[in-house]
Amino acid sequence: MRLHVSADIPLSEPNASSASSPGSLSTSAPTTTPPTPPASATRASPASTSAISSALDLNVPLLDVLDADSGELEALHDIFFENDWLKDEYLEGGGNDALYISELVIDPAYEGRNIDLALVRRLCDTLAQGCTVAILPYASQRDIDHWTPLGFEVTPPGGAGGYLHLLLGTRRARVDDPDQPGVFKVLPNPSPEAAERHH
Repeated sequence: MRLHVSADIPLSEPNASSASSPGSLSTSAPTTTPPTPPASATRASPASTSAISSALDLNVPLLDVLDADSGELEALHDIFFENDWLKDEYLEGGGNDALYISELVIDPAYEGRNIDLALVRRLCDTLAQGCTVAILPYASQRDIDHWTPLGFEVTPPGGAGGYLHLLLGTRRARVDDPDQPGVFKVLPNPSPEAAERHH
């Protein structure tokens, strides 16, 4: 299934001063300079391979399903799947599906502020419910260096270009803009012990 998603989901985390109800993703971050990016400043093209279940139910080979969508998704098959299912090394956590994010577009006025990191983390927290792995293509070492702080790893066999993957059940980083609204940075999740001390 290929999705083009348009949603108004604030990228920063809820905070103590927010008047939002439990579960809401809204925040009360002030709109000072630099401005918080509007929804139109970012665009992602995630393609979820949740079609796996449909392929198995209909007794249709997964490769045929991916190939029918695009050559881009077909290329994922031999790397991430075996016997029409995700390989064991990508099955960690509470899901069976994969989220493939084929494209991220950031308005040039908002580049250099790690909005893409915040957007992907939000996609992993929302759209990827039920998925066990998130997948991104990379084209350079610079891409690798950019995404690894979020927890992505180079998917074997690697090379000058290839894929990065993040096991969603074990991700250890979050993205927030605590110091400067609209400028994001990767922060470690609090340890279970630290979270316990705050309650």
